[in-house]
Amino acid sequence: MELLLTILSGLALWLFLGVLVLMLDRIRRALAGINATLAKIAMGVRAIEAETAILKAELPTTATALTQITEGAEAVAGVLASADQRLAALAPQEA
Repeated sequence: MELLLTILSGLALWLFLGVLVLMLDRIRRALAGINATLAKIAMGVRAIEAETAILKAELPTTATALTQITEGAEAVAGVLASADQRLAALAPQEA
């Protein structure tokens, strides 16, 4: 009887180890897929970083240019508002 229980325990152990190896392999494959996806994301982030590196140097120039454009647009808006008021004064009044 002891021999039978020993053999059954050994078989249960081998079965457990087999299932454990299979499950660990599934986990390894899932982690490998995640690793590949993270590698692609990291590559994309590095590409974005490389493409936008020039922005640090060009930002002051761009900010100055945009400020000048804004000031010019405000001047044009003032002229157009004045012209609109003059045209409104010249237009015949509807009764």
